[in-house]
Amino acid sequence: MKVKAILAALAAAASIPASATVLYTNNFESNTNGFSGAGFLTGTQGYGALGFGQQMLRNNAPGNPAAASVLNLNFGGAVENTVLSLSFGALDSWDGSNCCGPDYFNIRVDGALKFQQNFDTFSGVAAANANLTTLAYNSQLGFSGWNDQAYTINLNLGQLAAGAHTIEFFASGNVWQAGDDESWAIDNVSLQGERAAPPADVPEPVSGALLLGGLGAMALARRRRA
Repeated sequence: MKVKAILAALAAAASIPASATVLYTNNFESNTNGFSGAGFLTGTQGYGALGFGQQMLRNNAPGNPAAASVLNLNFGGAVENTVLSLSFGALDSWDGSNCCGPDYFNIRVDGALKFQQNFDTFSGVAAANANLTTLAYNSQLGFSGWNDQAYTINLNLGQLAAGAHTIEFFASGNVWQAGDDESWAIDNVSLQGERAAPPADVPEPVSGALLLGGLGAMALARRRRA
């Protein structure tokens, strides 16, 4: 029985299970660490009552697509089951399919488009789905006199390899007006994933030869005591 217990313990020690890890987090209360490109810190005004804290990252850049706010990451090892979550605000007069739209908010990971949503201040709230939850719609939250919207976004990004990665947040649309007429903001950005625990976190695996040698020494010691 003791030998079986030793073997089971060694087998458990030799395995390196995946563990959930916070890979990046920022609520923009004091800095924009990790971000480059367009965007600036601003007070949340009415968004503060929706869990946005006191500051958020706002982007009012023009263009189609508009200049992105870019999160830059670098992993020492591969991560799996990565999930990106954030609070999102569609500020002011976002247009659906009317004369001045559409207006899209996009998320691109390493050049691949992972999320695109047309937000609309005038025709209706964006349909809730697995990636999108509504916090507020058509509410005056304090930006430039137009009504605003707020959502949470959750995206499963799957596996990300070791090395550098970029996550781009940007607006687009044929008549994206930008400035104080249309802009967006994000807050509470978090990226979580699973990666192998560092080797230092578990005992070094014992080879079969060493194990057999140890068991043989134990048996020899017992014979001598007998």
